[in-house]
Amino acid sequence: IIIKTLLEHKEQELSIASLSTLTHKDYKTTHTIVKRLEKNKLLTLQQFGKSYKVVLHYFAHPLIFEAEYLRRKEILQNKNLRVMQDYFRKELKTALYVLLLFGSYTTKTSTKHSDIDLFFIAPDSDTEFEKKVVRIAHLIPLPLHVNVFTEREFVAMKTSKENTVGSEVIKKNIILYGTEAYYELLQ
Repeated sequence: IIIKTLLEHKEQELSIASLSTLTHKDYKTTHTIVKRLEKNKLLTLQQFGKSYKVVLHYFAHPLIFEAEYLRRKEILQNKNLRVMQDYFRKELKTALYVLLLFGSYTTKTSTKHSDIDLFFIAPDSDTEFEKKVVRIAHLIPLPLHVNVFTEREFVAMKTSKENTVGSEVIKKNIILYGTEAYYELLQ
């Protein structure tokens, strides 16, 4: 729950006390868990004032994958999102891609008129991937806004100082498919 909360609040500076409040766990329990995660090098504590900022390290690790799985499971309780994700998985006929949900659905501010913002990351070698995604998106009777980039383009966005759709997606997303590949791209 601590890692899941840190993933959901990437842009906020969270202390152990604020984590305790957000997770509805007492301070002592939260502190013990945070110290254990720090010992396992999943996060660091950076002093600010009289407290410590908890900073999650984003890398491929089973506990991070588990937290991402819980986030995906929670968002896929929305039937439209679940059907859409299943349809893409079935029709793309490849396992070599990453699918991220971003926008109002990840911030829990979506309305019935909101579009579903999707960000696909495809292997550099798959030149037909974008055409397949666009064709499939047109078959799904949902308001989809699809972005497709290659791994190379995503890495360039990640390292760019400019404010791109990629930098926004990195800050606030839910991984619908390809968790391990996504974390490999972040490293």
